[in-house]
Parts: sequence; C-alpha cells; structure tokens
Amino acid sequence: MSEFGTSKEGASSVRPPLLKGDNYSSWKGKMESYLSTIDDRVWMVIEDGFTPPTVIVREESIMPKPKAQWSIEEFGASKWNNKVMHALLSAMDESQYKLIQITKNAHEAWKILEMAHEGTEVVKDSKFQVLQTLFETIRMEEHECLNDFQVKLKDIVNQSHQLGDSYSDRRIKQKIMRSLPPRFESKVTALKENVDFKKIWLSQEG
Repeated sequence: MSEFGTSKEGASSVRPPLLKGDNYSSWKGKMESYLSTIDDRVWMVIEDGFTPPTVIVREESIMPKPKAQWSIEEFGASKWNNKVMHALLSAMDESQYKLIQITKNAHEAWKILEMAHEGTEVVKDSKFQVLQTLFETIRMEEHECLNDFQVKLKDIVNQSHQLGDSYSDRRIKQKIMRSLPPRFESKVTALKENVDFKKIWLSQEG
C-alpha cells in the first residue's frame, strides 16, 4: 500500500463518535464519515488491511522484516494502520475495546466489530427481514408529532442502508402518504401533487 495523501485540514479537531454497543448501526455510518476526514485514502486501511513486511530467510523461512530494512511505502502503510487503530480505540467504551484488543490490524478490528454486532449473513438477513416489516407496518399515531415520526422512519431507513438495502425517495414518499393520519391531509395532497419531497420530508410541522 502506498503512502496516503495529505490529511485534511482541521480533521484532528473532530471527535470520533463513541461506540457503546447498542448504537453500532449509527456508529458505523458516522465512523466511516469520520475516518474519511482523516485522509482521502485512509479507507484503504479498512478495506485492504495492513500486512507487516516479511523477508524470506534461506529460501524457505518467512520472517518479520526488520524495521531498519522497511521501505518508505512500508513505513507509510504501517503509519496509517496505526492512525486508524488509534481512531477506532478512541471511539469505543471499555466493553467494545475488549472485543478488538487482541489485534493491532485496523482491517481485522473492523471485521471483528462487524461480526460482533451484525453477525453472519444469516443474522444480517434476519435483521433485514425485521427492518422490512417495520418499514411496511410503521404508522404515525394521532398524538405523534411529525418530527418524532420522521426520526423513527429515518432510523429504519438508515439501519437498512447499513445492511446494504436502500430506500428511494419515491418509496419513502409513498410510505409517508400511507402513514400520516387525517390531520395531515394537506401534506398528503402536496406529496401527490409532486410538491418538493425534501421540503415535505424535512418539515417540522405537526
């Protein structure tokens, strides 16, 4: 892996989100965004991992390469792995730290957290089915304000996105029209008439 580009100005002043365990879904998305502010190419560390340099001894044994023999690129790759590990360790409580304390590899640490909180593909599929059901069945209560309903619906949409499924604006728009109580008839009408969806979606009325 080659040396990464220049770190973005001011990135060090941003605090990483804190992983407590039950907030992994939202933490993952926020952490991806946070890591991208460290450096334009830092995500390569998470995707590709870092393998400490090795050398072949006597044409048969593979041994760790002495740091004195590391190339500039190898030092650069190690540096960015350490930066990402530091960012991850600074973004979790003690219970989450215990999950990844056995590794110094940022790629491995990320995968350990994914497995611990998202599980296998079977578990992901199960979670996805639950979220699909929630999306289809959620309705706004008569006593509920629009902002609270939006928060609940957006949470479902965001969790689904983390599992690899995305809802289009059109589908969310249709969902809202089916979910609002009679007192929001004017908003339903506006949606049907194709009034700016984002303005309706972001409205705090009600």
